[in-house]
Amino acid sequence: MPLPKNDPTPQKFGGSLVHFARDGYGSIEVVDAFGVRTLHFGTPARQSAMCLQEPDRVELPYVRALLSALLFQPEPAAILLLGLGGGSLAKALFQHLPASRIDVVEQREMVVQAAHRFFGLPEDPRLSVTVGDAAEFVKEARTERPCSYDLILVDLFDAQGMAPLVGDEPLYLDCAGALRREGVFGINLWGTQAMACKRVLGMMATAFDGPSFRLAVPGRGNLIGFALGSEPEPATARAMAQRARRLEAGLGIEFSRFLRALQQSNRALFG
Repeated sequence: MPLPKNDPTPQKFGGSLVHFARDGYGSIEVVDAFGVRTLHFGTPARQSAMCLQEPDRVELPYVRALLSALLFQPEPAAILLLGLGGGSLAKALFQHLPASRIDVVEQREMVVQAAHRFFGLPEDPRLSVTVGDAAEFVKEARTERPCSYDLILVDLFDAQGMAPLVGDEPLYLDCAGALRREGVFGINLWGTQAMACKRVLGMMATAFDGPSFRLAVPGRGNLIGFALGSEPEPATARAMAQRARRLEAGLGIEFSRFLRALQQSNRALFG
């Protein structure tokens, strides 16, 4: 709901509260502080962030790290995003990949509204947002449109942390069934929940035909899990470094740094 214009701007989470809404899942707050707009679900944890002076820049390190999936599939024709938040992932992919179709699933209508109104999420036929259950959506995709996505990225968090769906094995089996052989699956995890992360990575290793691996986000608590739809073609270190530099130039994201981190922590994959 809009805040009264004649009242002093209320403060929340260290900034000015510019929007507040509540639905059956809890509260939704949009806060401006020090030139950055953030999305919250009733706690200080930032669900999304956008620089007000550079709204197209990918602000949060974990979102930039999750986009490292493009190192393995740089030209996805069809993308599925489970979880929207403020739409940082969707915006970056929409802007950088003009030939791609992007499907997004978000269970909260008011989150979708906030993403459009306050975070610049585009309204475009190439970007389809479904308000509904992510598990049901991907189960249907696996059944009715198997192997239909080149890239599936999961960012499912609620006010308490990783959403319960992240711990459900059928999610990974259904995502594997909806992913093309050349495709990439990625998921944002909270690394301090070590046992939960270990279980998720184990489920990924079982569900997907290709290798699974991890990327710890430097200086942050996030852990990104990746899995490939099949065994990848051998790629030289030079070729991967060249791809990282091309992507880095296009998106302004430190892909070369992420590639080095992936190579150091996943030697079995990179040789």
